[in-house]
Amino acid sequence: MLCLSDYSKQVLNINGIISTTFLSQPPKFNYVSYIEYISQDIITKFVNNYITINFEEDTFSSMHRDLLFEEIWKMFLNQCFSLKSITLPNIKIINYLEQDNSVKNIRKLKCSTDIDPSLFLDLSQLCQNISKIIIIQNKNLEENEIGLNTLIESQDKIEEIKIESLMNIENTSLAKSLRKHINSLQSISLKNFNSLPSSLFQNTEFPNLKILKIKLINDLKILDSIKLPNLEILEILNNSILIDQTIDLYSKLISTATNGNLKKINIEVSNDQCSDDLKEFIEIITNRCNKMEYLTLWINDKLIDNLEKLLISCKDLKHITLNKATDLDWELVDDEFNVENPDNETKSVTNILNQSTERRKISEPSSWLEFLTKSVGIGVQTNEFKFLSILATHSSNNLSELIIRGDWNFTRKDLLKFFETLKEKDSLKPLKLQIVNNKTSIETINDVCKKYSEE
Repeated sequence: MLCLSDYSKQVLNINGIISTTFLSQPPKFNYVSYIEYISQDIITKFVNNYITINFEEDTFSSMHRDLLFEEIWKMFLNQCFSLKSITLPNIKIINYLEQDNSVKNIRKLKCSTDIDPSLFLDLSQLCQNISKIIIIQNKNLEENEIGLNTLIESQDKIEEIKIESLMNIENTSLAKSLRKHINSLQSISLKNFNSLPSSLFQNTEFPNLKILKIKLINDLKILDSIKLPNLEILEILNNSILIDQTIDLYSKLISTATNGNLKKINIEVSNDQCSDDLKEFIEIITNRCNKMEYLTLWINDKLIDNLEKLLISCKDLKHITLNKATDLDWELVDDEFNVENPDNETKSVTNILNQSTERRKISEPSSWLEFLTKSVGIGVQTNEFKFLSILATHSSNNLSELIIRGDWNFTRKDLLKFFETLKEKDSLKPLKLQIVNNKTSIETINDVCKKYSEE
């Protein structure tokens, strides 16, 4: 309160909000001048705390509260000479500004679409250097809306845009305004839309975009038409249980839209994926993304060798999340729906039974040694053993976090060998390991991890 202007102190003193001791007492240090961020929430908390400490709640009128709120805003807007970021309040802040104010210097703006359009117009006259805008969509904008759209279009160079829709609101006019900045945009984050805004993404190249983050957006088909030559971070997090997405969508996006600069891929799809699609995805990462540092993959027993090639190619990996995929045999499913002659159904079933019998005969052990090999595992490397061995042998020396999810049946011996191999490597960082598993007991995992964490 000591940082208030002399005029504000006089006004508040006359109205009984501050005592006369504040009038002649200067601040020992002007803390306000070093503040870089202000918001309505922060100022509201400040005002409420002051009232709670100094007054009985029922003795402080709403008129006095509004007056205190107004003078505090004036102080911050005109004395925060280091101001870089503001959450725009739904009040006419232009009326609080002195000629030498700091609002014109802000670089980051957070706002919502329900704010009075005239406030955006006021701000567009003051600020042309905003580089980051965070928008909460809680109201639909008219097609000819001139408030927020004018503010966006008046900026010299917007580099980062983040939009979160609270009610699946589609604001096409907003997306059109953002098109002015497609050459300067470096980061786009969108959350909770029915579909990506076509007016922004349709047949668009973002030459300098490095970060694309999408969350809870159902329809991603429009990604087929964009170009992202300098993209480094791709993060698409949807509810894989509710949204039916296959990995081939991302394979196509990475292979056709990016130019090998990706460093992070964090995506969500269901675990039920066609093995051929997963193989294609892994091969695309292997061949096109050798700068990769953070990666989420789906893998099954058939793709362990492909994982090895990827690890050899991507030597900068710091984080890997590996999900155990359920292989879908699409050919078998297609055959069931493409029976040309229903009369042959009985014959087909008979053939299947005969083939099953033949396979059973072939698989029956012909000797006691073969029985031990097949049932106990003597002399055989399991897929789990091979999987962990490849991870330990070929993972990057920079690897600091490894997450393994799924029904891998790791034995104690598998885990011990994994850690022994890791110990022999010249790793640059300690490894944070997380195994989310429904076949290997948590006691076994914890026991082995504890043994090596103490060494």
